[in-house]
Amino acid sequence: MAQRYHRVPTSEEEEEKRGKRRRAEAAEHIATKIQALVWVAAGGFVVYQTDMVGVMLQDPSVNRFWFNIATACFSINCVLCFYLTVWLPYVQRIHLEWNVYCPRVIPTMTVVGILCGFSLVRGLWPVWGLLTPLILALTFMAGIMSLHFIPWPF
Repeated sequence: MAQRYHRVPTSEEEEEKRGKRRRAEAAEHIATKIQALVWVAAGGFVVYQTDMVGVMLQDPSVNRFWFNIATACFSINCVLCFYLTVWLPYVQRIHLEWNVYCPRVIPTMTVVGILCGFSLVRGLWPVWGLLTPLILALTFMAGIMSLHFIPWPF
């Protein structure tokens, strides 16, 4: 955790309050990491049990038209995310807010992401049926929560 400025305690009471606050923050941090770990474990279990990668790549019952649209949308979102997080700040050295420098990127990513989700559900529906949205939602949450475990020095 980053060091923060703290007032010098003038009494034991203030020092106690600061200690309690620090313990509460540590407990909250640990609880967040445990919840993220549970999501990642559940997602990994579902991906393993459903053989998701093999199904997506080889199963003949996958609706390839919709699945390919979802793949294209996912690729577009990855490129736009790379543009915002790596290209602008580190290559072009632009440190303006995204909504100031390129105001249409985030709404575009939102529309493309929604289209990706619907297309992926439609493409995989013949395989898992009514469980498809649940399986995809759980793996999506696991992917998001896995970011908790990537070390980031900033």
